Amino acid sequence: MNVTIEKIEIISFGKLKNASVTVSSGINVLSAPNESGKSTLAAFIKFVFYGYTGSRMQTLSDNEKKLYTPWDSEISEGSVTIKADDNKYIVHRRCTASGKDTVEVTNRNTGRPEYSGQVPGEVFFGVSEDVFVRTLFFRQLTTPQSKDEILADRLKNIAISADEQVGTKKAIQRLNESKNELKGRLGSGLIPKAERERDELEEAITSSTDTRREVLRLNADIKKRLETITDAENKLKSLGEERRNIEKYEASLRLRNIERLKIEEENARAEYESASAGLKKRDDVAFRELFAKNTEYVAECRDCEKIKNELNEAETEKAELLSDLKIEASDIKTAKRLLNTSKKISNVLFVAAAILVIGGVIAFLASENTKGLGIIIAVLGVVCGAIGMVMFAKPTSFAKDIGLSGVGELKDAVDNFPMIEKQLKDSESRISVLKDELEESVAYCTKLKRELDEGIGNYIDVSDENYSEQLNLILSLSSESGEKLAVWRAKKEDLDNATKDIDLNSLAEEAKGAITPERDRARVDREIVFYTSQFNQLSDLNRRDELEMATLEAKSGDPALMVGKRDSLNARIDELSIKYKGYETAVKYIEEAADYMKSMVAPRIGERADEYFSAATGGKYSSLEVDTRMSMSFGEDIRRNCDYLSAGTRDSAYLSLRLALADMLFGGCGVPILLDDAFGRIDDMRLRMMSGALNEAAKKHQIFILTHGNREKDAFDDLDIKYNEISIKTEQGVV
Repeated sequence: MNVTIEKIEIISFGKLKNASVTVSSGINVLSAPNESGKSTLAAFIKFVFYGYTGSRMQTLSDNEKKLYTPWDSEISEGSVTIKADDNKYIVHRRCTASGKDTVEVTNRNTGRPEYSGQVPGEVFFGVSEDVFVRTLFFRQLTTPQSKDEILADRLKNIAISADEQVGTKKAIQRLNESKNELKGRLGSGLIPKAERERDELEEAITSSTDTRREVLRLNADIKKRLETITDAENKLKSLGEERRNIEKYEASLRLRNIERLKIEEENARAEYESASAGLKKRDDVAFRELFAKNTEYVAECRDCEKIKNELNEAETEKAELLSDLKIEASDIKTAKRLLNTSKKISNVLFVAAAILVIGGVIAFLASENTKGLGIIIAVLGVVCGAIGMVMFAKPTSFAKDIGLSGVGELKDAVDNFPMIEKQLKDSESRISVLKDELEESVAYCTKLKRELDEGIGNYIDVSDENYSEQLNLILSLSSESGEKLAVWRAKKEDLDNATKDIDLNSLAEEAKGAITPERDRARVDREIVFYTSQFNQLSDLNRRDELEMATLEAKSGDPALMVGKRDSLNARIDELSIKYKGYETAVKYIEEAADYMKSMVAPRIGERADEYFSAATGGKYSSLEVDTRMSMSFGEDIRRNCDYLSAGTRDSAYLSLRLALADMLFGGCGVPILLDDAFGRIDDMRLRMMSGALNEAAKKHQIFILTHGNREKDAFDDLDIKYNEISIKTEQGVV
């Protein structure tokens, strides 16, 4: 089919990333500096159609995978859009560094994938990768040669096999090597070796009869033991079935137990839910806090009542102290002064009065002259006594004035006043503290009461303020619910333990077909151990005898087997002999076929190559021919060998032959031809001549010229040859 590339899209390949190239039919020229990605682009086209080659090579230049896998990615990926006859396809390939290679061919007309599992290059070009590289993929037009005559041999090989290196001579050499492997001149090879083995077998057959008798005896013993082994196997099979039934029955019991536990768990859960129905919620932590808060509330109420009682007692005590206080503070100084001075003054006056009365009496009795003086002195004494009585009576009068009964009570009041006054101050201070404590306690009780109302309302509807009864009701409901919850949890745990790591469907499947076993597991296991031991012991004896029998057979050989082997060797010798004769015939016919192919193919190649060569030389040289010896010659009147041409003209002849070969290999269909810096060693004049051949080839094939300069474009412009200038477009711009 005619194949034309329309677009190349590179996601990541070598140094190129997110790049695209749009091309057309005919000649496409990409001119860019070295290291800009031209060779990478050419390699990418081959990669899409054939994948990586040389992936097992160690050197970087030979291993395309190492060479073109991007440094910043482990994936080589991209696609090529082609037109093949009347259809359009997208060939997409993706290859990871690990070696996973996927390729998809999508028909753009239908949108469906096609040619799954096939190599796209072989589908669209009809040739293998090796032929594609050797005919359509040019790195350089020629490789440096030490002698120009080497070109002739390479041209001969291209005409025969499309391979510049392998020819019929090597094929004949390989056939001769294969002949020598079968039968050499000095008795070496597979045929002589087989003949020697056959002779040795003839000798061995005659000496193996006695050893065979022992082999037959051992074989009889083995067969006899096999009967017992078979019985043991049958018994073990029966015991195995019995053992499996026991396991099935145990699985059935486990399944029943699980069903029972399920029912118990469901009943326990229902009882728990019923017991919890009276509660709005069940929160043990919050309830314990609420219960503690009620205890605190009761205690605080008691403390509040206690503070009230203490305050009443303090106020009563203060009233009692006030009643015990017989004198005012303002009268204390007067009372103290009267008690202190009246007693002293009255005592002095009483003493003076006594002295004066006694002195007056003495004076009155002493003489007449002193009687009057005695009376006066006695009167003064009486006056002092009267004044003393008045002074002595003042405290009593003051006490009565302030409501006391007498001096004694006044004295007690004065003596007790400091203590009672201090007690009054202490009492007033205590009353003040108790009032503050009472106010705080009342406020805290109010707060606790509000919190209790809210907290209890979360569990049940609040109907009164008897929090203890309500909490006891909640506690009762919670206790019953907790007991039911504990039972449910225990049942659930039993069920979870019974079903842990168990697939109930598998267990039910295992329990199918179980019947009540007649014997217990231990008894069956003992019999299994017994028969297993018997089986193993007899099997070991048989293996020992079989080994001995095999040793004897190996030593003596089986006559029938050796006869068969001898016959097989005879057949092998006959087969190898036929193959040997076949190689001889193949060499003969390949040589004849090579001459025939040269005589048939050479004229056709020469005819097509002459057209290109005439265009490549501007008509200067014509009538290029290739003879049966694959020697190229030119000229109409006088034939000359191409060796007479200059090196550049011979290169033109070589290019013409390659283009002619491309036409022949691809059946006249157009295919892409890649020229990657192919004309680097060719001067401008020779390049101009080759441009004519390229223009002729472009009428049928799509040609890519990847170059680092403008020589090719200049040559095309000078010769007025049409071409399409292309570029590599990336996200960063045009390369």
